[in-house]
Amino acid sequence: MQLLANTTSPFVRIARVALIEKGLDVEPTIVDPWADDPRLREANAAARVPTLITDDGTPLPESLLIVMWLERERPPPDYPSLLGDDATATLSRAGMALGVIDAAVHTIITRKSTAPVLFDDTPVGLRRRRTMAEGMGRLEDIAGRVPLGTDGTVPMLDAICAVVAIDYLRFRFTDAPWMPALPALDALSQRLRKRPSFEKTSPR
Repeated sequence: MQLLANTTSPFVRIARVALIEKGLDVEPTIVDPWADDPRLREANAAARVPTLITDDGTPLPESLLIVMWLERERPPPDYPSLLGDDATATLSRAGMALGVIDAAVHTIITRKSTAPVLFDDTPVGLRRRRTMAEGMGRLEDIAGRVPLGTDGTVPMLDAICAVVAIDYLRFRFTDAPWMPALPALDALSQRLRKRPSFEKTSPR
């Protein structure tokens, strides 16, 4: 099994955390999506990370498809569930975090090809900033009222995505004045980063 990845993608981190929590600590094969790495293009025509190549050589792109595959291939009770008893609620909260991650990643990607200040002040840039701030605010409200998913032993997909989101924002948008205070999510991040799956995959 091979995981084509880079070191900073939050989508890669979601997949890596899920793999580790399911008992598959696959050492990532580092590729450069920006350089059209031939290994990545052969496995994934979109040249996107993460791409998991299974033991039989089947390529699986996209973090959520990898999670779906893990849930099917390593189901409970033999392996922990990443969705829990209320999969709909878990997926809904995970979707909020993924919206934030998507806006953040596309902001960084666009900055690579345009002047950052020019993009950030455009209607699209401002909308993505709003998505990040409002999305994290909603997750913070939820996390302040009820614990994000855990079955007592492993974090579920909503907690994984929420922590990946806040860690990525802290990594890429340090001290952004438009980001609301997020004490509950910061506390969740501090708690989960003690787990090997989060410690090993922290953005660097």
